[in-house]
Amino acid sequence: MNNSFKTCPNCKTVWETLNVFLNDPFIEFAGYQVNFEDLKGGLFYFSHTTTECGTTLALPVGKFTALSDRPMLASKGRQPDGCPNLCVRQKSLDPCPVECECIWVREIIQTLHER
Repeated sequence: MNNSFKTCPNCKTVWETLNVFLNDPFIEFAGYQVNFEDLKGGLFYFSHTTTECGTTLALPVGKFTALSDRPMLASKGRQPDGCPNLCVRQKSLDPCPVECECIWVREIIQTLHER
């Protein structure tokens, strides 16, 4: 069994840890797919931009929780007033101005985007 953080299914590059993965100059954050039933089960998408590879990698949000000190808020089961629906826009990288249960994911997205 492989205990590494991620292995590319196309070129078989292995990233042993989250930090190694995020510091790879050939990894670019590409988007986010929300899972409202299980926020940690949403997906972050990354492009592996080497000329030999070019694949898109999908990783569960739960693998990135260490990038935010913000606690997960309890689900309210409805959109808060003024919600701009950023979570349903896969390529949206903007921080969210509304405090809701997804705010910690948006904070992680900002961290990923800034790297």
